[in-house]
Amino acid sequence: MNQRLLPMLAVPSAPFDSAEYLFEVKWDGVRALAACGPDGAVWGRDAADYSARYPELAVLGRFPAGTVLDGELVRWGPDGLSNLGAILKRHHLTNPARIEQASRSQPVCYVVFDLLHLRGRSLLGEPLQRRREALQELLHRLQERYVVFSEGVVGAGRAFFEAKHRASGYRPGRRSSAWRKVKPARRPQRSQLPGFST
Repeated sequence: MNQRLLPMLAVPSAPFDSAEYLFEVKWDGVRALAACGPDGAVWGRDAADYSARYPELAVLGRFPAGTVLDGELVRWGPDGLSNLGAILKRHHLTNPARIEQASRSQPVCYVVFDLLHLRGRSLLGEPLQRRREALQELLHRLQERYVVFSEGVVGAGRAFFEAKHRASGYRPGRRSSAWRKVKPARRPQRSQLPGFST
């Protein structure tokens, strides 16, 4: 892709239940989009390039070219919980040698929740539910330890922190009531992801 998409943003919301929404944990991490393939890149909300900060995400080169993901970069603390301080410490490293060392000793996990393009085809107008089905299939096929699917539940949302309307398209750079952010009462744990245990 020549132009980097900006992430779609949520609006604040009180807890609620609805069969029309998918509810996900809000991970304590750094929001990041990724273009996959040999010439891929990872970037943030302001389109700043994060690629050099996370050499462990070179595994995204195995994904089909022309594929764009949306998700959260997460670091786990010793208690098995996502740790915002730990990811920010990684995120602000600038020395290449220290970045390389940290990528081996403190690797990030890319928790992916949306698929925006697949093999060069835009999925932005597709319903969220279809995008996530295609995403889950892609991640299952490639089986990368540090690139994982953000699970969610439909209907019973009061225990979760982000709500996304299942029929919503993706609106790059726009805030939409189709996505809602609920203030968490508890923090997400590593054990909530497949392949991880506390």
